Amino acid sequence: MQSIPADSHLAGHFGSEVGVVVGMVTHRRTIGRYREIGRVLMAHGFGGLLAPYGPLRRWTLTERDMRAMAPDTSTVRAQHLRLALEELGPAFIKLGQILATRVDLLPPAYIAELERLQDRVAPDDFANVRACIEEGLGRPLEELFLRVDAQPIAAASLGQVHAATLRDGREVVVKVQRAGVAATVDLDVQILNELAAAGERRSSFLRGMNVAPLVEEFGWTIRSELDYLQEARHADRMRDASAKDATVRIPEIIWTHTSTTVLTMERLRGIRIDDVEQLREAGHDPARIAHDVVGIIARQVLDIGLFHADPHPGNMIVCEDGVIGMFDFGMVGSLDDRLRERLLFLALAVSERDPVRVVDEIVAVGAVPRESDRQRLEREVGHLMTQYVGVTLREIPMTVIVDDAMRMIRRYHLRLPAELAMLVKTATMIEALARRLDPDFNLMDVAEPIIRHAVRQFASPTFWRNRLRGRPLEVALLTAALPGNIQRFISRLDRNDFTVHMQVDELPATVREINSMVNRLVLAVLASAAAIGTAMLVLALRPAWGSAESYLFIGIFVLIGALMLNVLLRVWRSGRR
Repeated sequence: MQSIPADSHLAGHFGSEVGVVVGMVTHRRTIGRYREIGRVLMAHGFGGLLAPYGPLRRWTLTERDMRAMAPDTSTVRAQHLRLALEELGPAFIKLGQILATRVDLLPPAYIAELERLQDRVAPDDFANVRACIEEGLGRPLEELFLRVDAQPIAAASLGQVHAATLRDGREVVVKVQRAGVAATVDLDVQILNELAAAGERRSSFLRGMNVAPLVEEFGWTIRSELDYLQEARHADRMRDASAKDATVRIPEIIWTHTSTTVLTMERLRGIRIDDVEQLREAGHDPARIAHDVVGIIARQVLDIGLFHADPHPGNMIVCEDGVIGMFDFGMVGSLDDRLRERLLFLALAVSERDPVRVVDEIVAVGAVPRESDRQRLEREVGHLMTQYVGVTLREIPMTVIVDDAMRMIRRYHLRLPAELAMLVKTATMIEALARRLDPDFNLMDVAEPIIRHAVRQFASPTFWRNRLRGRPLEVALLTAALPGNIQRFISRLDRNDFTVHMQVDELPATVREINSMVNRLVLAVLASAAAIGTAMLVLALRPAWGSAESYLFIGIFVLIGALMLNVLLRVWRSGRR
């Protein structure tokens, strides 16, 4: 962001004066936030990460100061990362929660610590809540609700939830976004994008981690979470798709009382899903509940393509009739038809212990870099599978299997699509919850029949009829053009007129590198020849010291030395690249 000249107010127009004032305020606010981020990260021992990054350069301390402020060696660095994110506020807390889903990028110690991120803050004053509701819905509170509890059910950094009663007597909960939080999040996302871009420019490690796209994806995710209309649409879509599922209940959205910053939904009552003792006292079977909750998530993934990506126990209850209630759809995972198909085939390949097909499906989703050694990857997958032959999840938790798989993924620099990484994390959370309800729970006993059913649906004529129904014109055009295309193809083969054009992405860079290498070689040969020739002339002529010839030869040697130094610097820089 450009600095504002001190005399900009002399422009003479009121509009430009306002623009300058706003720009100065925004600039100062950004700089102040940079300072705060630098202070917090340095206090937790991460100051060294900030030294090269643009606006933070002038406020970071020396390396000696940073080492002195670093946490004690006995303290886990992952814990300090969590504490720093909590101190920096909502955007950074959400970033940590999203990073906790990327089990393919971070080691288990960091994942475990980021899962503990706390997003609890003191509740906002009810006068502010009232003002936010009335501003968001455009009507006085008394016209909207019969009653709204002043004490919130839950409070977080982005918003808080209050119990309420509609004018018609229905019990609801109202989720209200905190005033000003959207602007704060926008500023933090802007700063994170700038830091990520600067980091990728200066660090090959960060470029390899794809930090900038990850932060960009995070910005989209947290802005979506701030849009309560989108959360309401997700809930409605899941509610409609699950209408025939007797094991799940999703609250109805009260659209007349919902906006971008206020979300009103039906209130569900029940027992928290992980409270095993209360469930048993109420006559519920925890083993059946474990079976139902895993089935719900599996069907959301395979049938709907939209799944609850934050299924921790606080977001689920067991209603009086034994049905599982789910709410809080701020973080959801979405799988398109193609990714769901690939996921089905991957699950089948794993269940049939076929490493070649497993790698085929991993390649199909774009997770394998082109430079990877496919044969080594197949051997690694086969070796990983043999470790679990004849072993059920009763003996080994899914988290252990996932950790082994993620170590292999990090070793081969595989990059899972964000949706698939989120799904892996969701599966481990659900498996952990199911094990808490039923220690003998086996995930595959529940998931495998659902997977088989989805595959049968995929292979059915009804599925393909529905898939093609929306594209009649495309199908008609393709069918009409197909005979002619086949005829032209065969004719060109008969005339030996068939050519194949190939494009090698790495070729231009390779040619440039070879050209640079040849240039260095030519310069080195010329410099060497010039040095030898000049030395022979000096020995033959033996010019007197101080004569014009001696100064000429000294100048020639200086030029040759500079040329040789230039060649050496180029070689050194090339080696570093």
